Amino acid sequence: MTPSFFSDSILDEIEDNEDGSFQILNRNGWAILVVNAPGKHGRSVTNKEVFNRLELFGIEEYDKAAVEKVINIADSKEYQIAEWKGGTAEDSYIDVLVSEDSMQAFIKMFPPKNGGKNLNQENVEKSLGDAGVVHGIKTDVIEDVLKKQLFFNQSLVAEGTPPTPSKNGEIQIKFDSMGRPSLEEDSKGKVDYKNIGVIKTVSQGQLLAIRSESIPGTPGTSVLGGEIPSPPGVLPPWKIGSNCKLSEDSKSLFSEIEGRPIVDRDGTIRVDEVCLLENVDYSTGNVDFPGTIIVEGRVADDFRLKTKGSLIIKKSIGRVFLFAEGDIVLSGGVMGRSGGLIESNSDIYAKFAEQAHLKAGKSIFISEASMHSNLVAGKDIILEGGRGELIGGEAIAGGSILANKLGAVVETKTSVVIGISPQVLDELEKMKNEISTKTEILQKVELTLGKLMDISGKRELVEEETAMLQKLRAVEKKFNDLRKNAAMQYDDLVAQYEPSPTSYIKAENTIYPRVNINFGKGKKFSSEIQSFEGRNYIYLAKQGNPICSDEPPEHLKKA
Repeated sequence: MTPSFFSDSILDEIEDNEDGSFQILNRNGWAILVVNAPGKHGRSVTNKEVFNRLELFGIEEYDKAAVEKVINIADSKEYQIAEWKGGTAEDSYIDVLVSEDSMQAFIKMFPPKNGGKNLNQENVEKSLGDAGVVHGIKTDVIEDVLKKQLFFNQSLVAEGTPPTPSKNGEIQIKFDSMGRPSLEEDSKGKVDYKNIGVIKTVSQGQLLAIRSESIPGTPGTSVLGGEIPSPPGVLPPWKIGSNCKLSEDSKSLFSEIEGRPIVDRDGTIRVDEVCLLENVDYSTGNVDFPGTIIVEGRVADDFRLKTKGSLIIKKSIGRVFLFAEGDIVLSGGVMGRSGGLIESNSDIYAKFAEQAHLKAGKSIFISEASMHSNLVAGKDIILEGGRGELIGGEAIAGGSILANKLGAVVETKTSVVIGISPQVLDELEKMKNEISTKTEILQKVELTLGKLMDISGKRELVEEETAMLQKLRAVEKKFNDLRKNAAMQYDDLVAQYEPSPTSYIKAENTIYPRVNINFGKGKKFSSEIQSFEGRNYIYLAKQGNPICSDEPPEHLKKA
């Protein structure tokens, strides 16, 4: 195949399968929307994607119909869609807004114009009274709003007294429903991930759960002075899955078999049998099983395992795709070679991760080391029990990150993002996938360009090859720009998210140079040119700036 034919094939593939994309730019205080159309077989940009991005960037006042029109046109042109925030005497005034449930009252204060009068405490309280707000008024908040002249802000100035809630009846689980591994250290402080006892079992006829009765609460008071009744307690319905039997009085649930008890996300209680496999390869094909999967041997590259339960693999794995509603336990580890995906809606446990991608709805636990991997956890990332090293790659956690060592002696660049909300976490994941897709396309284009340039160094290109070279360079520039824009928006979103005030980093031994920690909102900590020895904590101080200290944050001291 000649280089020109190869180039045509690459370009056709790129143009036909390219997904639509969009950018939201800040130009001189105005929000600019650019929407690019997809290829023949690509996916179009959806209204929801654009509206979600606008909301995350804090852009609220825009013409929805006009934005939808730009999305439908998708002509890659720039459209101005909204401001990107910044006579006669008129006195300052307020609007009073009472929530639908009458439990909160808000004010929005507007500034005086052309020498008009400012409001005082008495004016505000009279306006509240005129609106019927008589209970739970926050005079200190009103004073602060007036003192700081918080114009155009919606401030909560009154709260009702909520009713004491009735205590609902409960389904009380009588077995270890978490199914967490027993992480016991030996005399040397090591954790043996080969003997973690993750599979919990019950015997036939064993009690699984009981249901208790509800207890009524007491009424509260709205901001309008009305009584708020306490809703009656609810007696939860039983959600019974396979291999379970309810008692005659409907108060107790028992197991009908010996097996693994499970509580599903929707509260369904069941007892599963276990899928035990020697290997996963062409002899089994991809595996999709509703219960727990245990693999004693190897999982061949590029195979997929999916389960609504937990997934336990006894040996190290490579470039594979694992998906589980429950825990994923890798008694060995994972060498992803920059491919594959390990994804759990619960926790992930592994001995090590190298060039791997791990995503956990809850937490990630690694005993030895994470090397040049992408780790994403809704809660915490914990590297303890063995070497406990986080080296290179990127680690993103909704909660905190605990490790023995961050970075490496050779000053490997290591990026950490913590305290991030699930909504922002999902958007970041989408944007990272977009960047990855653009990068893969660029690699194909650059490979073909390189071949043409090699030929041009040996002989003069024919007219068809010269035209193809120009077209490839145009495509290279286009995808370089798209990737750059996507990367900029990724960085912008990381910089703008509001961090959790309780998130922190703990390094038990060392923080090496070139470890960059991002708390969002421009709050960054970097060990760019120095090491930090001994136990150190990195967290947001009271003034909101990140600090490194051998003292833990206040909330840990109180715990």
